[in-house]
Amino acid sequence: MSTYHKVLSGIFIAATIWSAINPRSGTNWFLEMLPILVALPLLVYFSKNYKISNLSYTLMAVYMLLLVVQAHYGVGYVPIGNKLAPFFGSHRNIFDRNTHFCSGLLLFYPLYEILKQDNPKGDVQHYIFSAALIMGLGAVYEVGEFLTFRVADKELAYIFIGTHDPNDSYKDLTLALIGTLAAAGAVYIANKFFLKKAKH
Repeated sequence: MSTYHKVLSGIFIAATIWSAINPRSGTNWFLEMLPILVALPLLVYFSKNYKISNLSYTLMAVYMLLLVVQAHYGVGYVPIGNKLAPFFGSHRNIFDRNTHFCSGLLLFYPLYEILKQDNPKGDVQHYIFSAALIMGLGAVYEVGEFLTFRVADKELAYIFIGTHDPNDSYKDLTLALIGTLAAAGAVYIANKFFLKKAKH
């Protein structure tokens, strides 16, 4: 493990410890951390079998830190989300909207980088499969939110989901798609203009 990876790991561990100390809801903390608990073993596997850049590790770490913050405060109560809401014309906490947007913006390139190593020539497929994975996983997460909304009490449902809006799922997925398209565009521009120039 390089020094850079140790620093990222240290930041993540410290943030997780902070998040676990007196969270708003222990059940919500577990629910918010569940995607990370699932992702970490996969990340270890991929790191052993694929070459993952420091950029990808950084992007994934930033995204996981967003989830760690949500786990501590609860989606409906993250302080910065309330402060930013008026700037987006919203009356609800928007932190989770930002998280869904970042799921596309921050996770697209790491997935693209891994998929590209399996099939170096199928570049269009890398864009499509990376986007499909993000949107598919996002849809699965929204199903989880829906089940929590149906099963849990109202307080936990609000802490975990942050709203009682029946249109919450499609709004979250729309933001994830926008983030994915933005990241895909950035990767395409980098590949077409900057990386090709670097090779010459």
